[in-house]
Amino acid sequence: MFYTRLEPNERQTFKYHFIFTTLEGLVFGTSLMNEYVFLRSLKGTEFLVGLLFLLSMVVYITLIVFNEVTRRIADKKKLIRITALITRLPLLLFLLFPSYVNHENAPLLHFAFLAILFFYYLGTAITLPTINLLLKHNYRNNNFGRLYGYATTANKIATLSATMFFGFLLDVDFFVFRWFYPAIGILGTIGFYSLSGVPFVSEVVEIKEKLWLSIKKSFGRMLGILKNDRPFLHFQMAYFAYGIAFMITATVITFFLESHLSLSYSVISGYKTMAGVVTVLMLPLAGIWMDKLDQRRFGSFMFFFMLLYVAGIMMTDFFPQSFLIGNNEVYVMLIFAFVSFGLFNAFGTLSWNVSSAYFSDDLKTVGDYQAVHITLTGVRSLFAPLGVVVYKAMGFTMTFAISILFVILALIILRFSQKRKY
Repeated sequence: MFYTRLEPNERQTFKYHFIFTTLEGLVFGTSLMNEYVFLRSLKGTEFLVGLLFLLSMVVYITLIVFNEVTRRIADKKKLIRITALITRLPLLLFLLFPSYVNHENAPLLHFAFLAILFFYYLGTAITLPTINLLLKHNYRNNNFGRLYGYATTANKIATLSATMFFGFLLDVDFFVFRWFYPAIGILGTIGFYSLSGVPFVSEVVEIKEKLWLSIKKSFGRMLGILKNDRPFLHFQMAYFAYGIAFMITATVITFFLESHLSLSYSVISGYKTMAGVVTVLMLPLAGIWMDKLDQRRFGSFMFFFMLLYVAGIMMTDFFPQSFLIGNNEVYVMLIFAFVSFGLFNAFGTLSWNVSSAYFSDDLKTVGDYQAVHITLTGVRSLFAPLGVVVYKAMGFTMTFAISILFVILALIILRFSQKRKY
């Protein structure tokens, strides 16, 4: 068995990382329904749903600051525990939400929902570079993708289980989120505390300059990476094109499924669960390929399946063939779309989270490489409102078509980069 062949540090790291990713899968699986809860249960507007999605992405811009702050914090374990308290425990505040929404309480509930989830989303921006540092510190390169893939498989199984279960509960009671979110907040906190058990020797950090000057230098290091590492620059250019495609369609797809097709909570969660099953089945193989392939080629698989996903959603209007399961209408093209999404998610989960680490040959620069990657994610999130604008002006089909063109551009950039000799 692979586990017995691991070094002691790898075994201990994998154990704690496995617990963390499994519990975070339950948290994330619940969060996949956030926009639908906000739109249907709390009667949020399309504009506010777009803002909710924007908040989930724009927090990554703050990584320019957090990358330097976390660099100065020697005790990474303490940092992870504090982050748990700041970003996961606020979910307990949903216990204070009423079981109804009306004109009087709607504005306050909308603001509270957005504020609580902003702190939840902030957790990734703070911990992702630290997590990669912990894993890179303990996993050998030839095991990195494989072990990350196994842990992520558990994460996806937990994700799809939580999504399906939460979706069914919401169909029974639109306000069950008042109890469900606090429960996953507690589980998320436990998961973070588990992650803090990963072996890591804290180093004494000598602070020689003011934070703002360190942030300026950190920004300079990130620009230097893009300037001097051409393959990584091309990788990020392709990601930026893909990212625009993703940002302008993510919220619009929510409108398409919820308003245009009028799908129930359970049907929406069913499609997402089906995609999750495909992701789980594909992740172990994707993890093995990740260790063997150039990360630009690996990323091409992710972008290609993203293209098929958006195309499948778009074609549902042109080929609306469907069949009934009970009282629920199931669209054939949406099955194709969400199978493609499952494949996209398998490659994307690995590529987005850890591909940047493969470009770095020095353990000390792993955080900077990841900071570049996540910061640019935050920058391109600013394009998210554009999707709603295009949808309002030109409709679903044109929004999806523009997205597909950006994905094709991403594939062209990666193909060009792989042919170049450096």
